[in-house]
Amino acid sequence: MATKERAGGRLLRFPRRDTVNLSRRAFMGMAEAGVGFLLGAVLSGAEIFGLYSPFGVAAVAAAGSGISGFCTLAGACLGYLCLEGMTDGMRYAASAILTYSVAFAFYDAKFYKRAWFMPAIAAVLSALTGIICRGGEGWYGEDLVYFVTEVLFTGAAAYGYRIIFTQWPEALDGPRNLTPRQSIGLMMLAGTVLMALARVEILGTFSMGRLLAAVGVMLAARKGVGEGVLAGACAGVALDLASGEQPYYSMVFALAGLACGLCKGTRKIVAALVYVLTCFVAVLWSWDGGLHVGLPMEAVVGAIVFLVLPVRPKKEQALPAAPGAGRGPDLESSRQAISRKMGEMASAFHALYDTVQETLHPESANTENPAEIFTSTADKVCAKCVLRTTCWQKEYQDTRRAFNDATGPILERGRALATDFSGQFSARCVHFPELLGEVNRQLTAFLRRRQALRRTWQTRSALCSQYARLDKFMRSAATELSTGLTPDLPRQEKLDGFLRSMNLSGGVVYYDKEGRLRVEVPAAEELKTRSARRELAEILGTPLREGEEENNRILFAQAEPFRATAALAGAPRQGEPVSGDTGIWFRREDGMLFLLLCDGMGSGPGAKQESAQAAKLIERFLRAGMDPAEAVETVSSALSLRGEAGGSTTIDLLSVDLFTGRCCVHKQGAAPTYVRRGRQIKCAVGSSLPAGIVTGEQAKPDVHRFRGEQGDWIVMVTDGILCGREDIWIRDLMTAYQGDSPSDLAQRILQQSEEICQGEDDGTVLAVHLERGKEG
Repeated sequence: MATKERAGGRLLRFPRRDTVNLSRRAFMGMAEAGVGFLLGAVLSGAEIFGLYSPFGVAAVAAAGSGISGFCTLAGACLGYLCLEGMTDGMRYAASAILTYSVAFAFYDAKFYKRAWFMPAIAAVLSALTGIICRGGEGWYGEDLVYFVTEVLFTGAAAYGYRIIFTQWPEALDGPRNLTPRQSIGLMMLAGTVLMALARVEILGTFSMGRLLAAVGVMLAARKGVGEGVLAGACAGVALDLASGEQPYYSMVFALAGLACGLCKGTRKIVAALVYVLTCFVAVLWSWDGGLHVGLPMEAVVGAIVFLVLPVRPKKEQALPAAPGAGRGPDLESSRQAISRKMGEMASAFHALYDTVQETLHPESANTENPAEIFTSTADKVCAKCVLRTTCWQKEYQDTRRAFNDATGPILERGRALATDFSGQFSARCVHFPELLGEVNRQLTAFLRRRQALRRTWQTRSALCSQYARLDKFMRSAATELSTGLTPDLPRQEKLDGFLRSMNLSGGVVYYDKEGRLRVEVPAAEELKTRSARRELAEILGTPLREGEEENNRILFAQAEPFRATAALAGAPRQGEPVSGDTGIWFRREDGMLFLLLCDGMGSGPGAKQESAQAAKLIERFLRAGMDPAEAVETVSSALSLRGEAGGSTTIDLLSVDLFTGRCCVHKQGAAPTYVRRGRQIKCAVGSSLPAGIVTGEQAKPDVHRFRGEQGDWIVMVTDGILCGREDIWIRDLMTAYQGDSPSDLAQRILQQSEEICQGEDDGTVLAVHLERGKEG
């Protein structure tokens, strides 16, 4: 077991830069400890069914192992011994001490940070001490139900308190800007405090808990009917559990909250009068001999307190500004204007795409009539023949039939033969060899014209598809720009406090379009250290990546759960100065990792230029935020527009989402990709042609998707590694590999390939090892 840190040391664990900073943070720590002591003492007095008090133990479990947890333990023990008597008080105090001991002993363990660990420990220890202390009395049906309920309440309350205590003091400041989980935790804490204060009576009649519940319901009802009913029901359930009687307060407070909520928007005195009258009516309806006659009087006193309380004006929360920008309305107006302008440009490109698309028809590339072959031949050969009148007038139908019958075989074969014409026609024609030669010349010219038309149509279609992709990309960018950033206000307050302790300001906490946390702070020297990043991650409760400095700002992004290690190994073809392959990898700021292999046609400098150009284009599109499939299709289509002047290249793109582990392989004429999980090898292959050869639907890449897991190995290779042979050797090598170095694995595969292929072609290996990253 690791040596534990002293509680006082944890309280003062912050940079000692000057006296003001130290005293302020120490004061905040002491305030937190004081609140913990009071909560422990108060919650120890909260009872359910008039017999069980599990909430002090739950508070100790949620407070943790620091000085605040110790003070909460002291308050809970004091409250239990003073309020519950020696027998029950010792039992609950023992549960609290054991719970704190577990938290202190396992503070540095990874499972301690799990949200369920301490609530489960508190429930188990509460059950064990209950069995020891009450087991001798015997277990009967009702007692057993109450005991199990107490254990469940201990764990549930500890879980709810833990949500609130980890966000102290922001979450305790009020229900504004809280998440649903934090709201539930706050209601649990408020309800149990009411249960404890319900035992405190003034003049033997007025209950402090019911008085505060009345004020709280009226305040909540000012926001609407739903809030009033919810607050009334929660307060009523808490008071009913504390009394151990039949449900009564739930009905009264929920009904009063409903009536008061209907007065939303009216003057406060009207809402207060409606609340008091509703309580009078509810008590009269359910008259029980004057047992609850004090409830209307508590409603009157609560209404007076409600009227005296000042109304806090609503504060408009502005979206934190981007780096270098202001926070006023000008930023929002400019952002919306740019987004609108980009949307209009996207619409213009879409309209251009529709206009061009309407004029593109595949059949337009084959509009020339094959009969032109024989018409041009007759003009050159038959015009000088003495039998032209016989062939083209008297025997016109036979001549026409002979040419029509020969058209199909000629076009299919691409060359005319004597056997394509009928024997009667070839015997009658006195210039048949000359006619056959001219037909072949005209056929060649015809096929070239048709090929040129088809290529023109494909080029126009490819350009048209580029308009469509540009339209889609700009619309996506406009949507992202108009959506803006989502601030995290509780963490924003924590960041502001952290920066104030360093005499700094200007920090921003927000979520990007993927919902990942980002933190921007001034580029101060004290914030560039690793210890500052770790302290900031601890304060915000989220692991952070190393900061990136830009424009006098430091950007910290939420750390990805996965970590990928990659290595590249390659060798040129024997006798060539450079390899025609290009391999790159890079991580985008949204946590996407891209690994790319391109193999240029042939080898040497020319092939290198082709592959490097394709890789650079794809990298630029991906860094700009384009979808991987769209990036590959766009580059492939652009390469095909060069026609015979340009070559082709294979594209093998692997994308890895380091937050979720989702992987996707896009292949265009590329060699297989191998994935090892455990000792099992899976292979992703493709059937598409290399980029730059075809366009349209045929240019779409093959796509393979899978989810990466801890310890996976992914190996990408060019076709020079396999050189047309079976790949059983690379599968066996990957299966037998026991190391943890991608560089070592890539070198082994390359060396084995050189022994087998003897440098027949350029060969490149890109190996990736996927692991779970360390937080912080």
